[in-house]
Amino acid sequence: MVLHFFISLKLKRVKKMEKKVVNGKVNKILDKIIARRNEIGITQWELATKLNITNNGYFKVEKGMTKLDVKRLIEIAEILNISPAYFLEDL
Repeated sequence: MVLHFFISLKLKRVKKMEKKVVNGKVNKILDKIIARRNEIGITQWELATKLNITNNGYFKVEKGMTKLDVKRLIEIAEILNISPAYFLEDL
């Protein structure tokens, strides 16, 4: 029983560590999106409009409150006139 608890506790810690790594990588992608958007002078509202989503919906994407899928990442890359691979560099 104690061993089961110990293993369960260890697994929870590993999952938390994995989640931090993934969140860190997602944050890097979001930072690149924001930087590129600012670099070319597109507002959140303009990008949201081009993505056909609400401004609030796009705000949640940039804040990491909404998961960003590959399809949406490709659409954002096209609007920002950059390769989707750019977002995955240095991860």
